[in-house]
Amino acid sequence: QVPDAVFRKSAPTAVDGPPMLDMALIDKAVQMLNKAKRPIFYVGQGANHCPEILTAIAKKANVPVTTTLHAMGVFDERDPLSLHMLGMHGAAYANFAIQNADCIVAIGSRFDDRTTGVVNKYAPKARAAEADGTGGIIHINIDRTTFGKVVKATIPIWADSEHALTAMEPGIETEDTASREAWVKQCQDWKEQYAFGYVKAPGGRIKTQQVIEATNDFLQKSGWMDSKDVFFCTGVGNHQMMSCQFIRWNRPRQMITSGSLGVMGAGLPFSVGVQVANPKALTILIDGDGSFGMTNMDLQTVVRYNLPVKIAIMNDARQQMVWIWQRLFFDGRHISVDNVNPDFVKLAQAWGMEAAMCDNEADLPAAVEKWLNFDGPMLMDFRVVPDICLPMVAPGKALDEMILLEDREAIFGKSEDEMGTMKFEGLAPS
Repeated sequence: QVPDAVFRKSAPTAVDGPPMLDMALIDKAVQMLNKAKRPIFYVGQGANHCPEILTAIAKKANVPVTTTLHAMGVFDERDPLSLHMLGMHGAAYANFAIQNADCIVAIGSRFDDRTTGVVNKYAPKARAAEADGTGGIIHINIDRTTFGKVVKATIPIWADSEHALTAMEPGIETEDTASREAWVKQCQDWKEQYAFGYVKAPGGRIKTQQVIEATNDFLQKSGWMDSKDVFFCTGVGNHQMMSCQFIRWNRPRQMITSGSLGVMGAGLPFSVGVQVANPKALTILIDGDGSFGMTNMDLQTVVRYNLPVKIAIMNDARQQMVWIWQRLFFDGRHISVDNVNPDFVKLAQAWGMEAAMCDNEADLPAAVEKWLNFDGPMLMDFRVVPDICLPMVAPGKALDEMILLEDREAIFGKSEDEMGTMKFEGLAPS
């Protein structure tokens, strides 16, 4: 007879209801936040359904807000309190703020390794504040298995983010407003000093950051980011991280991308799904040539259903993020990172789709405007110069031990033919 233990039990069909709020923990969290001199909200996609209450509390308490990739836009990134995305390729100013905060309020986030850096160096000031009773880490999450899994919270609150924030809001009353204002000023100074940037390519050629920046400029100046439903989809790699950096997100769930799994090729299928689900929306695919090469047969679907997806290929003829890792970890011994691409314009035209190419900054603004205004699907082949995505938190480093734009030459040398002085050891990130 086969023992019962061999058989896997079927999953329960009933779904647990939201947990009851522990008001004692809510009160403790409110007291900690009110007393904190240097608090920060670290927000994940578990708060995407409640941007209104999040924004209300952030403004009432005068607290800077940083988000994970999947929560970008839950707090309008054009607001002065926004520190944009944090983490491995996130904003240096957000990472500095996390490391210097005396109170971190993690809302619907899970302390993923891409947002913490090496854990034993994470949040030293909040840990010190916890030890002397003046601060610490508040972790709000609907999934209680996340508590203590990576970072041990001072106050874990098992709750839906909206329920917890709604319960906290009436008690918010900052005790030391002068210190709070000084902290916000410090974060804004970091934001100005360490703004996202890049080194322009010589000869008027363009880079991925430049194309995304031009796209964002058009959408902001035209008012479309506010007047239209705008969605972005991406593949995985440099173009994905640079999209996070150079687009100013203003509502949740605008970015449809593969996060932890990092699935190259997901961008085009994602954009098909987004456009079908939101037929009146402006759906923009920012893709890399490597990612696009994996699933470009879905152009057939775009054309068959006349889906007005706007496709931009950041075509540097490389898997550039992997090329960078090979340069840093393997002394520049490159393998399988140079792409053999078709003519993407002709490929799109073969499907009966409108398409064009741009390779210089003089033509870039007009190319972006025509592309985004086109009535129907359109593909742009942007011939870009390969680059590194900075800032970057290297493996084994603390969140504030970043490679910044000023360190770029240490990686690249003075040209691609010359190795830089910076070398990494251990395993490259997966």
